[in-house]
Amino acid sequence: MLGIPGLFSTLRLQQSTDTMTIYGGPGTLEVVARMLAGLWGEGRAPVPLELVPLSAGRIIDAGEFTVDCFRVRHRDTDSFGFSFESRARRHLQPDRLSALGVPDGPARKTLAEGRPLTLEDGRTIDPENVLGPPTKRKKLVVVGDTETTEGLSQHVGDADVLVIEATFLERDAEMAVNYGHLTAAKAAALAAASNVKQLILTHISGRYTTDEILAEATRIFPNSRIAADLDRIVI
Repeated sequence: MLGIPGLFSTLRLQQSTDTMTIYGGPGTLEVVARMLAGLWGEGRAPVPLELVPLSAGRIIDAGEFTVDCFRVRHRDTDSFGFSFESRARRHLQPDRLSALGVPDGPARKTLAEGRPLTLEDGRTIDPENVLGPPTKRKKLVVVGDTETTEGLSQHVGDADVLVIEATFLERDAEMAVNYGHLTAAKAAALAAASNVKQLILTHISGRYTTDEILAEATRIFPNSRIAADLDRIVI
């Protein structure tokens, strides 16, 4: 939240005319609105702005991918986790296209979109004859602060990558509950029980070394790692 004034100031200097959409729980958006009012006046912002309150369910369907959100429990706040999922796709098989004499360009695009194609010689090509098997969809789930993993398995299940907090070690489980955060062990147990492929841990308390957090997590879920600035992870 502290970076919002700087972000808006940068966009104003760039003379941006694009509308910025901010999604958040009602409480979060109230904080944003109050911050903006304190800086630029009630109902004003240096760039066109739309504040959209979140509720659990699908929030974006971009065709190639979807974004869903779900509630997480964190000290009586209206907090959410997010699931990003690609569509299963079928790719054209070049050898089949060549064998059938399908030219490059718009003709192949027609077949890639699942529509029959009629060639100049009168032959009709069915997409089923040139499309390969469906590729596996990809799923990324990101969960910020949360005090419990209860109810999360249905949302993180089968994720290729799960990013979630691991603020405490299990030896300090009582403190974790008091502050509304997870232990590395509980985050790892969620991944193990939910058929997650890779676990990325964030929000590590400075009272521990990253090696301590990672050791606790990998005992339960071996394919765990600690997030670092500028990490690039291929899904």
